[in-house]
Amino acid sequence: MLFFAAHLLTKEDYGQLEYYKKVIEVGASFLAFGFPDLIMGYTRSEDSKKYFYILALIFVLILSSFALPVLYYYNLLFLLIPLLFYAIFFNGSITQNYLLVKLGSNRVAVYKMLVSVLFYGIVAWLVYRYHVKAMAFVYPSYFLIIPYTLIIFLLLKRQQIVWQKLAKYGRLFYRLLASSFTLVVSNFANLMFLYTDIFIIKMFSEHANVQIANYSFSLNIANALMLIPLTLVQADVEKLKASNKEIPVLFKKILILVLIAMFFLIVFYKLLITYAFERYADTFILFLIILLAKFFQALSPLFGAYLTILRKFTPNLIVNIGALLFNIVLSYILFYSNGVYGVAAASFISLSLRFIVLVILVKRSVVNTKK
Repeated sequence: MLFFAAHLLTKEDYGQLEYYKKVIEVGASFLAFGFPDLIMGYTRSEDSKKYFYILALIFVLILSSFALPVLYYYNLLFLLIPLLFYAIFFNGSITQNYLLVKLGSNRVAVYKMLVSVLFYGIVAWLVYRYHVKAMAFVYPSYFLIIPYTLIIFLLLKRQQIVWQKLAKYGRLFYRLLASSFTLVVSNFANLMFLYTDIFIIKMFSEHANVQIANYSFSLNIANALMLIPLTLVQADVEKLKASNKEIPVLFKKILILVLIAMFFLIVFYKLLITYAFERYADTFILFLIILLAKFFQALSPLFGAYLTILRKFTPNLIVNIGALLFNIVLSYILFYSNGVYGVAAASFISLSLRFIVLVILVKRSVVNTKK
C-alpha cells in the first residue's frame, strides 16, 4: 500500500500523507495509555483479561474527551476517529492484545490480517478511485470504526459481565494507572524513535514534505524488520512469563531472522529504486542508515517486554525517555550539519545505546531472580 501511495502521489502529497499518518500513530499511542502491554504482560486469569479490557476501553473513551480541546486548538478534530480506531482496533491496539491473551497467536494473526486488508484496501480505493491525497490514511477509520465497534459489543455481550467483579477489578485497575502511565510514556518514547525525525524535518526544513517523503519511503520499508520481533515476542509471551530461559532462545531466533531480512531488504530496496521508483534513487544511503537503526530497534522489544512482565515499569521508562531526549537533541544538532542523513544517524546512535542498556537491565533482573 505504501508503494502504491508513493507511486501515485507526488512527493509533496505523499510527504503530507505520511505526516498525518505519524501524528495518528503517535496520538493513538497516548490514547491507548500502555494498556496493550498491560493486558499482555499483567493479566493471568480469564476474568482479569476480560475486565481489564473493558476498563481499558472506558478509560480510552474518557481520555479522548480530554484530547478534544487540544485537537480543536490545532485544527485537528478530524483526527479524533482515526486516533480512537488506531488505539482500540488497529494493529498493536488494546483489542488485538486482548484477543492475543484470550484466543492465542494463531487467531489474533487472522484478526491482524483482516484489519490490515480492510484498512489498506480502503486507502488504495480512495487514492486510486477518488484521487484522495493527504487524507487517505484518515478516512478509512470512519468506514471501519462502526462495524468493529458492533463486533466488540457483541463479543462482550456474550461474556457474562458481573458488575461486582468489574468494580473489584476497577479498583485494581485504578491502582495500576500509575504503572500504566509509565508504559504509555515508554511506548510513546519507543514510537517516537525515527518518528521524531519526521517532526524535526517538518519543523525545520524548507522543503519539509519532500524530505518527509524521502525519509518515510525509506523508513516504511525498513520498518518491515519490526514484524519479526513483535510477532515472535507476542507468540511466545506466555513462555516468557513462565521462564527467563526463553530469553536467549527467542533472542537467537530474532537475531538470525532480522539479519536475513536485512540482506533481502537491501537487495529489494536497491532493485526498487533502480527499476520502479527512480525518483527515490538518491535515498539508498539514507535507507542503509535507517535500516541499521531499525536493526537495534528490532532487537529491543524482547528485553522491553520482559521488563514489563517483571513489572519493572520505572527502569523501562527511564531508559526510553532518556534515549528519546538524547535522540531529539542529537537529531536537532545533526540536522543542521548533515540534513536528513544526520537525523537518521542520530536515531542509529540513540537506538543502539538504548539496546545496550536494556540488555544490561534484563541481565541484572535475571540474576536477581535467581537469587
